[in-house]
Amino acid sequence: MNKIFLLSASFLLIAQLYGQTAQPSMQLDSLIAEAMKNNPEIRMALAQVDVMQARVSQAGTLDDPELKFMREGMPDFKYSEAMYSRIELMQMIPFPTKLRTQKDLAEIQRRSSQGDQLEKVNEVLAKLKSTYVELWFIQQNIALAQENSRLMKQFLSVAQTKYTTGRVPQQDILKAQIEIAMIGNEQITLRQKELSMKAMLMSLLNRVYNDTITTASIPLEVSFALNLDTLLRFALHNRPMIVKDSLMIDESKTMLSMAKQEYLPDFKFGIERMTEPMGPFTGWSVSAGITIPFAPWTLGKASARVDEANAALNRSNASYTATRNMVASNVRDLYYKASGNKQQLDIYNSAILPQAKQSVQASLTAYQTGTTDFLMLIDAYRTLVNLSKEYFMTRMQFEQTVVELEREVGIQNLSDLK
Repeated sequence: MNKIFLLSASFLLIAQLYGQTAQPSMQLDSLIAEAMKNNPEIRMALAQVDVMQARVSQAGTLDDPELKFMREGMPDFKYSEAMYSRIELMQMIPFPTKLRTQKDLAEIQRRSSQGDQLEKVNEVLAKLKSTYVELWFIQQNIALAQENSRLMKQFLSVAQTKYTTGRVPQQDILKAQIEIAMIGNEQITLRQKELSMKAMLMSLLNRVYNDTITTASIPLEVSFALNLDTLLRFALHNRPMIVKDSLMIDESKTMLSMAKQEYLPDFKFGIERMTEPMGPFTGWSVSAGITIPFAPWTLGKASARVDEANAALNRSNASYTATRNMVASNVRDLYYKASGNKQQLDIYNSAILPQAKQSVQASLTAYQTGTTDFLMLIDAYRTLVNLSKEYFMTRMQFEQTVVELEREVGIQNLSDLK
């Protein structure tokens, strides 16, 4: 009778396991903060922003001046007998609008690098969250397999007791032993997957190889009450990828302006001091020059640059439109998937799992009274276990879909939109 009570309690535990959450020994929020600080890809993206920031101040400055020294009229290359000695300082000065345009371009590129950085942050955090949820899924299946194994061993003990009294055939014992062996194989596979997920988390967190990852946990409540229009509106205005593509249009327009400015001349100014080592003469001279970009033999080059810049602008506009369409499509797709997963989870909780639990309890009662055989009990039990696994899988898919939706929208937590 005690064994029957233990079986009933075990069935109840199996039936309720799907709704349990592991102890919060490894909170996702703390891992996100750790990744933001230590992940190499995020740090690399931040460093790139600093690189582009440093280029802004460089873009608006003149090129280095040129200092030239000459000794002229040296008979037989005799330095001391040179007729003249010259020192000249020269500076190239672009047309006044060119430096300002170059600085504007560098500023746009800096802002674009910030978009890359935000996109990389969202990408890394999506990987982190998705891996974390998959670790939770595997650990839930490990817990289920452990309870499954314990319960099967109780089944085997009951079957062996009944077999000694001739109440059940040996087939019941063999069936239980096979189930226990299969569960053992499943646990080996699950442990390997758990180690793989932990290794992936360690890599994302940039932890040392001998550090530890403990138990993952997710909220018990399944919540998804967002409006599709809200998600689309936010994504099309805030997704870093879209913002970057809009900046690419600005960059292409600036490049077009720079190409048109190739028709404008640049200037060169110089000052020179000339001395006569072998005589008393000392004097100064100044020089000024101007480029001629509209010369017939060079005009085609400037025109080709303008054509190239116009083509690049058309490409940027097309890329921006394509990106917006892609993001909108992905947001819709993920929204519908998450909504479907949410509905499935509600049905599991309200109907499927409670009914499967009742079926197992009915089979257990029938087995106790001898009105059903051991195989029918095992089948009912296996159905409950498989449905519990399906629930875990659906919950994982729901959470991972929400993670991907966050990335597509361009936000780290969808709850911030409420």
